[in-house]
Amino acid sequence: MARASPRPLDGESFCRAHFISVCYTRLDHYDEIRKGPGLSATDTESVRRFVHECTRSADEIEHNGQHLDNLDRAKLLHIILSASELGRHLRRSPRKVATISVRLMSEKIGGAWEEDTETVLVSRYGALVRCKHTAKPGDTINVVRADTGEKVLARVAWQRPTGNDDTRIGVEFVACENFWGLDWGVIEESR
Repeated sequence: MARASPRPLDGESFCRAHFISVCYTRLDHYDEIRKGPGLSATDTESVRRFVHECTRSADEIEHNGQHLDNLDRAKLLHIILSASELGRHLRRSPRKVATISVRLMSEKIGGAWEEDTETVLVSRYGALVRCKHTAKPGDTINVVRADTGEKVLARVAWQRPTGNDDTRIGVEFVACENFWGLDWGVIEESR
């Protein structure tokens, strides 16, 4: 097999085989973090840079690789797709620690429930909320602010038990950008 020229990734150069291995390891690591509590603001920029470099280099290797076997070509295409998917899930706005009283309402047929609870973190596009009910990723729920009565439809992005009786769920608003009424420009500048 002919050796490809080294490919840069985070300032380091790798041969094709090592590049593929490093990309898979990093993508798996970032995906595990994303499925849990998520990436910190500092990590997000680093991951964005990795996604960009990884995608660009994998695409270049795949298109210019005259001596690629089908397995390496498939791995490179999979890396491009995985990195693109990771990039889709990066935070679109900063998080703010905030305790806001809300009512969660699930109207699921055969499993409707309501719960008065509070947020742990809020963002322009969703929140991290305490919840005692089962809410699976993909479920839709309504979030109602106790202070204003404003209501928004949200999708459960993930759930995580906290070790006691409640669970934390990450919700993403379906069609609302500033449900919390905060000045996100000021919050972004203070990060």
